[in-house]
Amino acid sequence: MKVLRLKKSNCKNCYRCIRECPVKSIKFSDHQAHIIDDECILCGRCVVTCPQNAKSVIDSTDRVKDAIRAGRRVFATVAPSFIADFSVTGIGEMEKALQKLGFFAAEETAIGAYIVKTEYENLVREGKQDVIISTCCTSVVRLVQKYYPAAVKYLAHVLSPMQAHAADIKRRCPDAYVVFIGPCIAKKAEGDEDGSYTDAVLTFDELREWAAEREVALESESLPLADDQKRSRFFPSTGGILKSMDKQEGYRYLAVDGVKRCMRALDSVLNGDLKHCFLEMSACEGSCIGGPATRKYKEHMLQSEERVTLSAEGTLDFDWERAVPLDRKIDPEYEAPMDPGEAEISKILAQMGKTKPEDELNCGTCGYNTCREKALAVYQGKADVTMCLPFMKEKAESFSNIIIENSPNAIMVLDAQLNVSQINGAACQLFGIEEPAAVLNSNVITLMDPAEYAEVLASEQPILNRKCYLPRYEKYVEEFIIYYKDSDILICILKDITKEEQEAEKAKQVQLDTVEATDRVIDKQMTAVQEIASLLGETVAETKVVLTKLKNTILSEEKRDE
Repeated sequence: MKVLRLKKSNCKNCYRCIRECPVKSIKFSDHQAHIIDDECILCGRCVVTCPQNAKSVIDSTDRVKDAIRAGRRVFATVAPSFIADFSVTGIGEMEKALQKLGFFAAEETAIGAYIVKTEYENLVREGKQDVIISTCCTSVVRLVQKYYPAAVKYLAHVLSPMQAHAADIKRRCPDAYVVFIGPCIAKKAEGDEDGSYTDAVLTFDELREWAAEREVALESESLPLADDQKRSRFFPSTGGILKSMDKQEGYRYLAVDGVKRCMRALDSVLNGDLKHCFLEMSACEGSCIGGPATRKYKEHMLQSEERVTLSAEGTLDFDWERAVPLDRKIDPEYEAPMDPGEAEISKILAQMGKTKPEDELNCGTCGYNTCREKALAVYQGKADVTMCLPFMKEKAESFSNIIIENSPNAIMVLDAQLNVSQINGAACQLFGIEEPAAVLNSNVITLMDPAEYAEVLASEQPILNRKCYLPRYEKYVEEFIIYYKDSDILICILKDITKEEQEAEKAKQVQLDTVEATDRVIDKQMTAVQEIASLLGETVAETKVVLTKLKNTILSEEKRDE
């Protein structure tokens, strides 16, 4: 069964799940994280640390509801950490709540813990195994099977408390439909793999949602009952198995919690540094009360530990006679990782801009502990070279610097105090500066009037396409000033338009000269016209006089002829 699922739309390139995954069983492709099921130990770290809630656990609630509707006798085996996660007095109060949901009966898995710890005591007493590693934690078993196959022989080949209790319930009630309810998502896989013990697994989160849906109260201010304590209820706390066991002389008893600590302990076992000891291992820090389906991340851990202690301290324990087989077969599930060789690793490192040992920062931002681990993951198809933040940052800065330095426009970056933090070559040329160092960290007032920059900083409104004259440099510029609030910087771009302005001035002068010349020509033409008109006026008058005289003469002659 695929226990974990990914909500693709929520995955946002943060790599946090890869950083948190202790075995790096996450593949990053298509800009999203993908869980590699065959490599996953189901510790749940990726689920509880994902800031976008992109990972979800398969919900088995409907499966249990179907069994109840079908009339099955549904038994709940409730992990002993329930006392830390729900404010109930004990299993009696929890059973009443579960019966309201349709369960036939409920018992605490601490009974199974007692069965298992008794078998652990027998293994220690027999002394056949020099090192015995507890197998209550499914994630630890998966860790050994997949990553430490040589340590499988050190595992206690004993059923888990969940399996042992389910087997005992079915011994007493053969038609029982057994549901384990606990803080662990790995138990969902164990429940499907064991085949004949548990029929379904619910997490505390699923139970809480179901109870809220049916308005069944699981919360109160009650403390655990002080008159019904059992040592095996210590199991969900770190060192809880050891607290419940009757110890034998000659063996060391050590408790280890957290996957990384477990891995170091397994290395010590395989190196021969740990001998003749019983190791209680839990993948979760704080053991089961810190499981991925608990409220550990919302409430104080000490409160959980206190409630477990109140329910368990003392010398009394459950009464049970061995009536079911407890042997468990655990085989290695190891696949040797691909070894690309030094040449291939070096080639991949070079693709990430790491050509020298000092380039390997091992910053862990990508999720891998070292650059070489990351390069191996790239070779295995689990990672991409672009996941290297320093490399991508350097690449982006290099690309940005190339653009800025080769821009024909003057570019300056100012901080909130109007000090120059970056200036390109074109700006140096505009201001007559030999090199950027001469003005870096100096106030912009040393170059030009800061009034407009202060205006943009105060108003957060950009200045775009403003033409201005810089008298100190005898330059005309087109000015762009933009404030980036997130970075608290001002970016100034000055486009030198002196040549264009000078040419425009020349063109304007030519126009003015042309107008003036035209005016002069017109004036001359008007004078000429006026002179011509004057001359024409005199000639016409004279002609009129002559013609009048001629006319009169002719008229006089005609009269005389008559």
